[in-house]
Amino acid sequence: MTDHVLLGVFAHPDDETSCSAALMKRYAAGGVDIHVITATRGEMGALGTNGKVITREELPKVREAEQRAVFEYLGVTNPPIYLDYRDQDVGNANREDVVLKVLAVMERVRPDIVLSFGRTGLSKHVDHIAMHHATLEAFHRYRALSSGEPILYYWALTPTLVAQFELDIEGPEAAPHVFIDVSETWYAKIQALRMYTSQQDAQDIAAAMEGFEEKYELFHQAYPPLPDGAIHNDLFHD
Repeated sequence: MTDHVLLGVFAHPDDETSCSAALMKRYAAGGVDIHVITATRGEMGALGTNGKVITREELPKVREAEQRAVFEYLGVTNPPIYLDYRDQDVGNANREDVVLKVLAVMERVRPDIVLSFGRTGLSKHVDHIAMHHATLEAFHRYRALSSGEPILYYWALTPTLVAQFELDIEGPEAAPHVFIDVSETWYAKIQALRMYTSQQDAQDIAAAMEGFEEKYELFHQAYPPLPDGAIHNDLFHD
């Protein structure tokens, strides 16, 4: 896999970990060149867990430090790429400006795989949805300029997981057709989530994952579309 480049495009520190930390751990060990765009530093997130208290002013630096520590733990050697938007303001930003920032990164790192949110952002968070639209537009502009055949994936969950987490989503994000067995790095994902000690939702997801019997990370291949019924077990498939 040493010739492959993967780019994740997300909104907040910890999004990449919830989506694909187990996969990133495995791919990084296999030599995949991994890059992650993070639109904000999570300025409006929770202010600590388990008795840890963080001020609103301190939070961006804390969350950036947590993300950098997680990358080191996962073996991701490229630092996070911050777009410097403020948490909860990405949806109000000029969309073309966001698209151009994402496209500039794509043109620089030349990914053959792009991961991001689908149209509901799973949680319907305004920043997630904004990054979906920006990523989709930037991807197709990049694809038109690329000599290769890049693939776009959305983070997805099975209907069972959608119900378990009480999410209001349907369509591609509830219809995975790439099921990746990450049993060997599953507990690394749990540990990475726990490293975001500022965020209660990260702790809650880690706790829920401890009880999962099936250890998969799931994705929907948005482009190019797969034939009906096609199922794959890796992002880098024929």
